[in-house]
Amino acid sequence: MKEIIKPVLKKIASFFNFTLSIRLSGNYFRIPIMGGLGYANVKMEEKWMIVLIKNILKMESSKFVDVGANIGQTLLKLRSIDEDINYIGFEPNPSCNHYLQRLIKRNAIKNVTILPVGISTKTEIGALHFYEDNVTDSSASILSNFRENKILHKAFIPLFNVETLLNTIDFDKISILKIDVEGSELEVLQSFKKQIHDSNPFILMEILPVYDELKNSIRFHRQNNIKAILDELNYSIFRIKKNKNKLLGLSKIENFGVHSNLNDCDYVFVPNIKSDKFTDSFKVYL
Repeated sequence: MKEIIKPVLKKIASFFNFTLSIRLSGNYFRIPIMGGLGYANVKMEEKWMIVLIKNILKMESSKFVDVGANIGQTLLKLRSIDEDINYIGFEPNPSCNHYLQRLIKRNAIKNVTILPVGISTKTEIGALHFYEDNVTDSSASILSNFRENKILHKAFIPLFNVETLLNTIDFDKISILKIDVEGSELEVLQSFKKQIHDSNPFILMEILPVYDELKNSIRFHRQNNIKAILDELNYSIFRIKKNKNKLLGLSKIENFGVHSNLNDCDYVFVPNIKSDKFTDSFKVYL
């Protein structure tokens, strides 16, 4: 009976706007539900990230840059442990942006800058390809050939090279750079290369599996290019071991490799000049 009632209630709820509350790290947040949008914040997965961010911020906490802000999942995790650190978020999806503004206002979150653009190597109009019938589809990608799934629809979005934003946004002293962009990680790293060189931030990134080197040669090639950039910038790679809510460990690896485990897709890239501080802060996880 519950399996029948739940989708019916969700359908009814999609016609209304209301507010729910969640508790993260002992802090309460108001979660607006707008025509059904916002439930991902109520469910709030990947709580392991809170511990990761908290330990990094113990080392330094000047600026957090979030490329792929979606509907504010990372913003809420960050604000649950630090109310003041400067947050700069990039999100090209218009529906996500509209929701983010309401979330920020509803919780009176300060020191936040949201830019309604994607990051790439060129400043141009691009397309965001949706694979789910969901306006906030977290699997949407600016790469048309990244997934085998059928593209259901697309939205035209502005893409910016970071260099074109320097007169508007201060990117000095980035402590953490989080990148979750469903396949276009390489372009974001290339665009932020100078800022990474100058600030040596800790980089949190999701890189989805290659599965098969021959069938997914494009993914494999892009993955190797990411590794080359990290080597050039003198970074080490740590794979994050976790379950839904708990950080289990950090494993240093030399290469991403070819695998099919979706639980092995999250990484923290550590600047070698900060490796000693990182080891001290995360010694129970290494």
